[in-house]
Amino acid sequence: MEVLFMMSIFDVAYGVLGLFGKMNIPEKFKGHEWTKDYMKELGIANILLGTSWLILYFAFKQYDPGFAITFLLIILLALPSFFLVIHIERKYNKLLKKD
Repeated sequence: MEVLFMMSIFDVAYGVLGLFGKMNIPEKFKGHEWTKDYMKELGIANILLGTSWLILYFAFKQYDPGFAITFLLIILLALPSFFLVIHIERKYNKLLKKD
């Protein structure tokens, strides 16, 4: 469970960096007028992922429900962030094709 804690802390920290525009992004997205917005939206997705996993870590810190349930909950809690990233990528790939 400590790995989950470290991953969630990393995701939240990286998301905060994204909010400030300090995220590492692919070269094709750099140098556009919407690049800062792209990084901010990816930062929000990372914060969403990290906070949900952090809540899961604290919920199961004292009680270990087993590998299967923990694995299932990790995947389920990652889905909102996953779908948000898919939406963000589609949106900015369309903008990239426009430019």
